[in-house]
Amino acid sequence: MGTMAPTTYRRIVALTLSLLGAMAMSSAYAQENDLPEADPPERAARLSYLQGDVSLQPADEQEWAPAILNRPLTTGDKVWTERGARAEIEVGPAAVRLDSDTGFSFLNVDDDTIQMRMTAGVLNVSVRHLDDNEHIEIDTPNVAVILLRAGSYRLEVNDAGDRTVVKVSEGAADATGSGQDAVVHAGQAVTFTGVDDVVAQLDRLGSADEFDSWTRERDERDERASTSRTAQYVSPDVTGYEDLDDHGSWSSEAEYGYVWTPRNVAVDWSPYRYGRWVWVSPWGWTWIDDSPWGYAPFHYGRWAHVRNRWCWVPGPRHLRPVYSPAMVVWVGGHGSRISWFPLGPREVYVPGRRHSRHYFDRVNHSNTQIVDRRHLSDVFENRARNVVYRNRSVSDAITAAARSQFTSGSRIGQHRIREHDVSRGVVSAAAPRISPVRESRLGGPGRAQVRLPPQAIENRQVVVKRDPPAPMARLARAARSPAEVGRAPPDRVMRGQGDNRSSFAQGRTDRPARTDRQSNESVRSPVRDPGSIAERVREDRDRQVREHQQREYQQRASQQREQQQREADDQRRRQIDGWRDQPQDRDRARRSQDAMREAAARQIERDNQRERSMDRAREQRRTEQPRIERSREREQPRMEQRPREQPRMEQRREQPRMEQPRARPPQQERASPPPRQSAPEPRPQPRESRQQDGNRAQRR
Repeated sequence: MGTMAPTTYRRIVALTLSLLGAMAMSSAYAQENDLPEADPPERAARLSYLQGDVSLQPADEQEWAPAILNRPLTTGDKVWTERGARAEIEVGPAAVRLDSDTGFSFLNVDDDTIQMRMTAGVLNVSVRHLDDNEHIEIDTPNVAVILLRAGSYRLEVNDAGDRTVVKVSEGAADATGSGQDAVVHAGQAVTFTGVDDVVAQLDRLGSADEFDSWTRERDERDERASTSRTAQYVSPDVTGYEDLDDHGSWSSEAEYGYVWTPRNVAVDWSPYRYGRWVWVSPWGWTWIDDSPWGYAPFHYGRWAHVRNRWCWVPGPRHLRPVYSPAMVVWVGGHGSRISWFPLGPREVYVPGRRHSRHYFDRVNHSNTQIVDRRHLSDVFENRARNVVYRNRSVSDAITAAARSQFTSGSRIGQHRIREHDVSRGVVSAAAPRISPVRESRLGGPGRAQVRLPPQAIENRQVVVKRDPPAPMARLARAARSPAEVGRAPPDRVMRGQGDNRSSFAQGRTDRPARTDRQSNESVRSPVRDPGSIAERVREDRDRQVREHQQREYQQRASQQREQQQREADDQRRRQIDGWRDQPQDRDRARRSQDAMREAAARQIERDNQRERSMDRAREQRRTEQPRIERSREREQPRMEQRPREQPRMEQRREQPRMEQPRARPPQQERASPPPRQSAPEPRPQPRESRQQDGNRAQRR
């Protein structure tokens, strides 16, 4: 018993130590692999453009490293652009562009929230669309800016961190600082000065500088991509789809539909070969491709080998895509080398960290074509056995690398293992359980000449409207309410009627508000609407909906006009083609057209003749009218002399005869008299004749 007690004790101690070691190793692995209880976000940002010296500090790291093109960014990642450098970051519906000497980081990036932190420099944000449930916020040292609608926004923060300029070219933004907020509309520029006592000055947008010209060029590029052929087959929420149209071509395959094939690749090129593996929290091992277009095809969709070429098969366009670090299948164990090959269409992807069934279904259904639900359940519950992956049998599809090269963040490419037995080993869709090292997190070996931001700019706190996650809370402070700063809610007033500036009328309880007016009535400024932020957001959204409906109506009307024009052109073209095919119809149509032209010419000639005859008649009447009038003037005196020269008894005798003509006997038939002509003018009788007439009258 005495000899067995120490042995038993030692065994118990050894067993306890081994259990504690296993628990420590599992705890360390869980910490290194960053396995929180919640699902990883469905969205990630992308470093899409780099110029000059741009540095990156990954989340929860103390060291800075050179930024890598196509590296995914998420909550906690920091970016610094040195003098003369520029960078572009794509995240969801927004494109964030940084100018020289700009400090930037993400406070939160999840499914519906994009919260950015800007400590110094110049930043431009272009938002393509903004859904009702999406929240985009830019936090600066003295003001928090919330983007209310799609548009173009520019922010400038000085090195001291006490002055922020918000410029809105399109859209509307709400700026909050020191317990008050201001709405900046399109075409306005507002300067916020101070930290605890913020003063706002309203001005108009100035002339564009070189940075504005560069951002405009990038916006035009994105606008062209939205109407390209790629936009017809790929969801607009796929980050990086703008680069595909310039670096590849689309074709239709009977089994997969429309697929994309890259151009100008190496002879031995294969997906997930020319690039590097980097540890990006919270997803784990992430592939970063060397190609400038190498983001969308390696984090969305699937790869297929068709007719001796690799083709990228996008996911359903009507579903919002879910980001994944790499769509690959792993081969072999966890020894001195690691092998992988691309996942094919309709094959199930397994995330490399803990996840829910909802996330598992979303990441598969949104990135590939129809997946069998029974097979999906078997894979999720680890009941799937002997799964066949079609790309494993493709020649030279598997890429292998040494473990040290895999974890060091170095490029694989030409340094991969070229042995013929790389396809041997167990195939698994789950990522290998390999702990990352320093180089894995930084994206490669660190360099001494990396550019670092000033400490004052790097650790500067910013004003936030929405609370960020816990690890980022130390970099933010909430905007203080009026009660916290010890003053009543101020009113906004205009300073000066001649200039276009405004300021906060902020006054403490022991001093009056700053104003140039003697009246106690508050003057409303166009910078701030006295209504609540909810009412302003609702108005902006209603205005946006109306404008969207108007644009849709105009677009539909334009499409209808174009359709009608096309139909008319097609009908005319078919008619011309029919005439060409049938000479008789063409001759008949030509003769018909000639007859119509001749008839029209004859009608025009008749009209002209009628007009000429009418003109001649008018001219004849015009020339004959003076002659008729002169003849009437000559005849008028002669007509007036006759009654005066005739005796009065003859007038009395002749008048009844004219009024009562003699009745004719009914039996006598006489011919109708000829038309009565005007009687000739009576001539004056001689004197003897007049006397004889008088004597004859007396005898009667």
